[in-house]
Amino acid sequence: MTRQSVHCSFPGCSDPASYKIAARWSDGSFAELKTYGFACSEHLGRVFQEAEQRQASYKTAPNESLEELAIYRYEAGKRDRQLQRLWGLEDNYRT
Repeated sequence: MTRQSVHCSFPGCSDPASYKIAARWSDGSFAELKTYGFACSEHLGRVFQEAEQRQASYKTAPNESLEELAIYRYEAGKRDRQLQRLWGLEDNYRT
């Protein structure tokens, strides 16, 4: 089986993604990571800050919950719950 590679979300960048920018989301009966983007090392800050702006404008429904934006080390083939959250990096890029 062939896996499709995931690339950085920054416009014009075709580098492979090293990071996933996402927030835990739930509708009360189902939970997942809501993905805001993927980033290479060079564009992590810009992709994260753009994702912050998009998340700030998202209005949750009464039964929804959306946690803060987080940076995860992206590893192809791993499920969301297996990804490592990189707490220290987040503090470097929060606006």
